Amino acid sequence: MKTPSHEVLELFGFGEAHRPHIWREPRLEFGTGRKPTMPVTVEQPGVPCHYFPYDPERLDALHAFAVQLARGVAEGPRL
Repeated sequence: MKTPSHEVLELFGFGEAHRPHIWREPRLEFGTGRKPTMPVTVEQPGVPCHYFPYDPERLDALHAFAVQLARGVAEGPRL
């Protein structure tokens, strides 16, 4: 049996850090356009998205990270 996880997805923005816990099921989405942003959402009603700009040249690596994050969320504990 796994012990409860205290793992967080730590996101650094323009002045503060956002730390959604893995049990809140964060997921990454990817916008497009001249200045694309990456909304990070959680599966909890009423919790706002956090938007982060990303470098389109790093999109493949970000997609790979999103897959790893989704796998960790799926395998993580449910509270």
